[in-house]
Parts: sequence; structure tokens; C-alpha cells
Amino acid sequence: MERDSGQSISFFRKYLVFVLICLFGYFGQVCIMPYIVLFDVTPNLLFVMVGIVTVAYGKLRTFWLAIIYGLLMEIMCPSVPLLNLAIYVLSPLFCSFAFADKPLKTIEYERATNNQRKELSPWLRTLLCTLLNTLVYEVIHITYIYLNGYALLPAHFIRGLTDLVLTGLLALILMFPVRRAILGPRSRTQVLQSKPVTFSKS
Repeated sequence: MERDSGQSISFFRKYLVFVLICLFGYFGQVCIMPYIVLFDVTPNLLFVMVGIVTVAYGKLRTFWLAIIYGLLMEIMCPSVPLLNLAIYVLSPLFCSFAFADKPLKTIEYERATNNQRKELSPWLRTLLCTLLNTLVYEVIHITYIYLNGYALLPAHFIRGLTDLVLTGLLALILMFPVRRAILGPRSRTQVLQSKPVTFSKS
């Protein structure tokens, strides 16, 4: 009974943090980040939150977060029609397949067949996911500039690289406290206790 109560509290806290991440990401991007400008570039807080959620929550929550951010950016900060919606939804969705944690069923199957594959550190996957989403965003913007007949200048590529570096630094700063808020104390982290199943040839 006490254990079930603790699990319910942990479940509620985890999804309360998810809602707070949604709000913090959007309002931070539109209200705070415009004042944090380095080399005429503002880091992308939305992709930092997406990277953290991808690894900590998995594909489904990443999809919902991406839709929320895509719709909000498309409605409140429109630029090219449907471009924000496409970038903020499709890029995180495809990146989640590469960087999200494996489902528990997959882990159990690999343990049962003695075919476990080592994953990269969650911290590294969070950073890589953030950087890949930002890279896709910048490549699409540079491609759009080129397709509209403008000459591509070194400044365009320097700006994209600067955005990539600054967003990566922001991810390094935020991913530790945000992941700890999501997962809670180390003792609450779920660990598979069952031993791997072995098969012997008859």
C-alpha cells in the first residue's frame, strides 16, 4: 500500500514536471531568450527542452511536446507559413528514434536473449539530440534563403554554427537540474532486478 502510494506520487510528480517543462520552454524562449544575445545570436531553448524530454521521457512525450511547441511557434511567432510547425514537429520526432531510451520490453528481450547493446550515456544523448535538432533547423533556414534567390554569405554559416555552439552550451547547463527534477532522487530510479534468461543446447 505504501509502495503504491509512493509510485503514484512519483508518477504525478514526473508528469507535473513535464507540464512545467512545456511552459518553461515556450515562455523562456519568447520572453527571456530574446534578451540573451551573444554575437547577435539567441540560443534555442525549445530544442534544449526537446532534447531533455527525448531522453528522459521517450518518443511519445517528445511527440506531444514537439506538437505543442510547433503550434505555439507557428501561431505566436509566424515567419514562413508552416515552417515552424514542420521543423519543431518532424525534426524531434525523427531524432527521438535515435536518442530516446529503449522501451522496457526491448531491454527485457535483450536480457533474455543475452544480446544486450550498450547505449550511450543519457547526458551525451541529450546533448547530441539537442545539437542535431538545432543543426536541422539551421540547415533548413539556410536552404530556404538559397531557394529564395539570395546569395549565401559566410555570415549565414557563421551564424548557424554560433547558434549550434550556444544551444549546446545551454543544454549542458540545463540538462543536469532538469533531468534530476524529472527522475527524482537516484533511489527512485527504476532498475530491472530480474536475471537474464539463458538457453542451453540440448
